[in-house]
Amino acid sequence: MATKGYQSYRGRGGLLKGLAAAVLILILLAACAFMLALQYVTYTDDGGMRLDLPFLEKSIELNLPVFFRPAPQPAEPEPADEGPEIELIIEGEGDGEGEAPAPEEPQAPAAVERRLVALAQLPADPAALAAQVEAAGAGGFVWTARDRTGGVNYASGEAIAAALTAGGPDMETVKALCEGTEVYAVARLGCFHDNSYAFANMAEAAICQKNGYVWYSGNSDHWLDPDKAEARRYVIALAVECAQMGFDEVLLDDVSYPVEGKLQKIDYSKNTLGKTEALTLFLTELRQALEPYGARVSLALDETLLLAGSGADSGQSLTAFAPLADAVYTAAADPGTARLQLEAAAGEGPCPDLVLVASAAALPAEGSWCLAE
Repeated sequence: MATKGYQSYRGRGGLLKGLAAAVLILILLAACAFMLALQYVTYTDDGGMRLDLPFLEKSIELNLPVFFRPAPQPAEPEPADEGPEIELIIEGEGDGEGEAPAPEEPQAPAAVERRLVALAQLPADPAALAAQVEAAGAGGFVWTARDRTGGVNYASGEAIAAALTAGGPDMETVKALCEGTEVYAVARLGCFHDNSYAFANMAEAAICQKNGYVWYSGNSDHWLDPDKAEARRYVIALAVECAQMGFDEVLLDDVSYPVEGKLQKIDYSKNTLGKTEALTLFLTELRQALEPYGARVSLALDETLLLAGSGADSGQSLTAFAPLADAVYTAAADPGTARLQLEAAAGEGPCPDLVLVASAAALPAEGSWCLAE
């Protein structure tokens, strides 16, 4: 039995909840329908929207509020009339008209055409010298004034007696030969590979061992030390004598430190310059000494140095040598690469002439040098 006055209150909450759920469902359905319809919406030129339904034959205009409309897209401008098309016609290959210039490839210094004959002995007079050079088909000659062991082949006023070769011509005779012909005269001069002067002047000029005695290679040869002022002075004095005798060019062998033998026994501890610095100083002093005579300075270098650029034991450096040489003589298996290396070493300065010889590293003592490529 229910208590009087206390009937159950059912209220209106259930009805409101139902209505809210129905409205939410309708909103969701409308949103889904709108999203689905967007793929069929087409925008008109005035910014309106048109619904193109595939299952209807006509479109439906959609008059949406302004804030639902996308901004009108500017119409693409009509392409301007560019006039008649111009056809570019390039004339046939090789006439050079209408063609872009081809990039220039780096040019290597050209080999010098210099045909010389190497003479073991000088002839008696200028006429005989000219005839001998002409018979060899050459334009000049090379004569060894000082060999690669330090022997001097003329009556030098600078060389010690032990270095002089018996029967060598006096300087006046050689001068008469050089100045009595129009042929090109090259004096070949050994530099620091020296047996006589190094032995006679150990402390002042020679490369020495740690005990102070002159160093000797496996062949019992000695070397002058370019770091020592007396060694440089002696070689330069002989080169000046060659210039005074009328030679147009002084060709230098062994502008180098020794690279063979028991190098570990050499004592360089008292040297004040590095090897390359000492050799560079020598060439600088030599050029200054020869300048009054107008004699050219050339170097006989191995192709290995031209390709490698430097040698640790020898102290040779193509970059250091190139600005101080007028010509480089070498037997190159790859002349093109040798020229490019020489040009690169010269930098912005004048590039030395590259004179190609057919021999190996040791240039021939006699016979014809065909030095043209």
